[in-house]
Amino acid sequence: MNIKDWNLYYKTHETELRPTTTQMCYEPRVSPQGDIFCMNFCFPCEYQSNQQRLSYTAEHVEFAFEREIKYLEIFKNRPYAPEVIDIVDRKIFIKWYGKTCNDSVYKDNDLNLNWFDDLENIILDQINLGYLKASLYPHSHYYDNDGNMRTIDFYATIEKSYPYLSYNQLLSLIGLDTDRFTKAQENNMLNIETIFKSGLLTYSKWPSSLEKIYNKIYDRA
Repeated sequence: MNIKDWNLYYKTHETELRPTTTQMCYEPRVSPQGDIFCMNFCFPCEYQSNQQRLSYTAEHVEFAFEREIKYLEIFKNRPYAPEVIDIVDRKIFIKWYGKTCNDSVYKDNDLNLNWFDDLENIILDQINLGYLKASLYPHSHYYDNDGNMRTIDFYATIEKSYPYLSYNQLLSLIGLDTDRFTKAQENNMLNIETIFKSGLLTYSKWPSSLEKIYNKIYDRA
């Protein structure tokens, strides 16, 4: 599919309420009809050009793409998996329903009332399967037409039994506007579970805290 004329997707910044990029490894585009979403892992990519980061290379983009593919395959039969239409030339095409939960929270004020339970069910299911998905943001989740929450951005998912990735491998995903990656660094590795925990406790800006999910996972009174 030719995506040249497809619309770039921008989320609403959670505190400054302005349009901003969603992540630091692919270009998100939506078809003119609004029914297909493309995760375009291109390099170089103008969409990423205004983001301050420690590094941005073709190797980092390829690394993120391969991880996205890996976990799409692992979770493909789960009810929250995106409905993949095609994967070609480092482009992942999925069925789309017009907007993310970020749009529902920060623009349209129409987030599904069951969002907390839906998000909790996704997180707990992945943990039961042995995985932690670090991208817990509203813009990484969306609803289909049947009221079923789905999720994307699996590239920072990790096996719970060994929650580490090389710091150098993730340089392109590390922005200069946060210290949570620094706090997760252990020698030359990043503890993705530490990042996952920070997402539950502070970093993922949903209408209410995700602390109850954290407490359920980690048995905190």
